[in-house]
Amino acid sequence: MFGADSSHGVSRVVHHKDYYLRGGDMTVLVENHLYRIHSYFFDRESLFFRQKFSTSDSGAEEGRGSTDSNAYTLEDVKSEDFARFLWVFYNPKYSVYEAPLETWLSILKLANRWSFDSVKELSVRELEKIEIEPTEKITIYHDNNISRLYLIPSYIDVCKRDKPLSFREGMKLGMETVLRVAEARERLRQQAAESCMRTPTFEDFEDAQVEVLIREIFQLGSRPTSPSPATPHSNGINGSTNGFVKLNPAPSGNLPKANAATPAPATATTPATALPKSQSQASPAQTPTGQTPSKPSNGTPKTSISGTSGSNTVNFPSTTPIGTGQGRQFPG
Repeated sequence: MFGADSSHGVSRVVHHKDYYLRGGDMTVLVENHLYRIHSYFFDRESLFFRQKFSTSDSGAEEGRGSTDSNAYTLEDVKSEDFARFLWVFYNPKYSVYEAPLETWLSILKLANRWSFDSVKELSVRELEKIEIEPTEKITIYHDNNISRLYLIPSYIDVCKRDKPLSFREGMKLGMETVLRVAEARERLRQQAAESCMRTPTFEDFEDAQVEVLIREIFQLGSRPTSPSPATPHSNGINGSTNGFVKLNPAPSGNLPKANAATPAPATATTPATALPKSQSQASPAQTPTGQTPSKPSNGTPKTSISGTSGSNTVNFPSTTPIGTGQGRQFPG
């Protein structure tokens, strides 16, 4: 260990209490703390450090970081932030990364600065689980070059809120974002005026409606359309398979109207034929149009529906059940 006396205004350099590891092969000086860590993680994950290591191995700095006296020095980095960053690799709880917002902001800042892409992705996933004030989240993601698609909900909140952006918020967001937000709010007002709303508010607009406008103004593209099933779901129709209903093909030809009674065959009344006295009280039989009553041997008129003259069998239409009173009984 090396350093200077704190009585002269210089902090004493000390080993970090958690990350000066016996098995480490690289020493790093951050502020007044010495870290003894494994170069493997930095060489594997970061292009920045791979280039730094290759330069040290081939130049006059050969052996740099091998001891405390020739440690790598990281400028413009706080020791607290670096310790939080190392926690990602030396976390004693496997795959459990529960930490407050401040910790993830420290990790994200260094991961973005040193091109630790996998660590940056981890930070974004964890930040998405934390509720962050919209303008603050926009600032964080812009500063660390995170896709703006993650910020659509935050843009919507800023555009729909009643009060405009404050001066402080505008300075943090930058002129480009402020102008885009102002354009979105103005276009929402125009839509409200065109809709003849008497007292329009931004809350009158659905989030999906504002999202379409946000994607256009911030040039974020349109939402990808999800594939839809070929057959729409409808309960109680011919059963279902795998959550989707299989509909029978539509029948061809003309279909009868719903709830419409089937019309009876057209009939025409023919003049009654003279009957014997025993049958003079019987009602005259009605014969379908176009049919000629045939007179059997007993003199009683018979109607031949089937087209065979003199038949004793009457074929009623299928829509008129026998014995229901819908048609008259013919004398047999």
